[in-house]
Amino acid sequence: MSDTLQENATLKPMPVPRRLVVLILSSTVILPRLSGSSGEEYQVAVQAGVPVKMRDGVTLVADIYRPTTPGKFPVLLQRTPYNRRDAASGTFLASRGYVVVLQDTRGRFDSRGEFYPFRYEAQDGYDTVEWVSSLEYSTGQVGMFGGSYVGATQMLAASANPPHLTAIFPYVTASEYYEGWTYQSGGLMQWFVSSWTTGLTLDTLLKKTGARSQSKEWVEQMPVEKYPLLSVPPATDLAPYFRDWIEHERSDDYWRQWKVSDHYHEMSVKALHSGGWHDIFLKGSIANFVDMRSKAATAAAREGQRLLVGPWAHAATSAEGKIGDVVFGRDAVLNMNQAILQWNDYA
Repeated sequence: MSDTLQENATLKPMPVPRRLVVLILSSTVILPRLSGSSGEEYQVAVQAGVPVKMRDGVTLVADIYRPTTPGKFPVLLQRTPYNRRDAASGTFLASRGYVVVLQDTRGRFDSRGEFYPFRYEAQDGYDTVEWVSSLEYSTGQVGMFGGSYVGATQMLAASANPPHLTAIFPYVTASEYYEGWTYQSGGLMQWFVSSWTTGLTLDTLLKKTGARSQSKEWVEQMPVEKYPLLSVPPATDLAPYFRDWIEHERSDDYWRQWKVSDHYHEMSVKALHSGGWHDIFLKGSIANFVDMRSKAATAAAREGQRLLVGPWAHAATSAEGKIGDVVFGRDAVLNMNQAILQWNDYA
């Protein structure tokens, strides 16, 4: 990733099929053909379960994929609550000349601490970016990528302005976590926040149930038919944030803790904001682009904002490019790994 494009670099638009409608907003076309620097492919080494200590002492866990070739490489970082283990993407991206770090966010899967959506993502994002930038095989340039909540981990990390974060690629994500994520024009987005919370609580349930296990003590209890098997925590202990969201039904100081728009003027990263015409967070993707383009901290950051919108929904597009009842065709499917490479080669 370079700070600026060389003057002789040529940016070519991606081919747009007849049935594919893609909106690209920028002063220049956003995605060049994949250069991959030299185009060389590298063998990849993997370090699994690497501990990363945050400023408050909590340890998060990451997997690192890197070229085996000696030298320094730019870093691609993903911080996710949905399980970091993605060997296919990690290996592919690393084989194209990047150090790839995939991390479980606080309180998720192998990472320690308590998970509370949005609360720790700015500070943990800052600490992780600066940690990966200092790795002996890192050039010190860090890009982030991913969609939905993984887009939120990028926006919140960028709001803390870590010095070595140069580019982000937030895909199908929101600009605020009150309006457009939890509430819409004052109304609770009940289906989304309820179903999303249920999905999140499965890992939390496993962790908390394991922590409450006292099998050595239980086995001494008689009669054996009363062996409890498990001690399950009450449902209210699994996601206290859900009750907080219901209680704070207005955009108050609770939501202001992680209000992204309050920090656009502090952000100094280039960004490819990508959204889907059929995605729940489309307005947020557009808002992030528009406001960072006008308010980001530096001229380079303001000029480095790009927007890509296509016929996508929040869930993955099928192989044939079908969204709802409409088949847009295979050319309408966004190749995410290629897009990650193209954007970071450019940025």
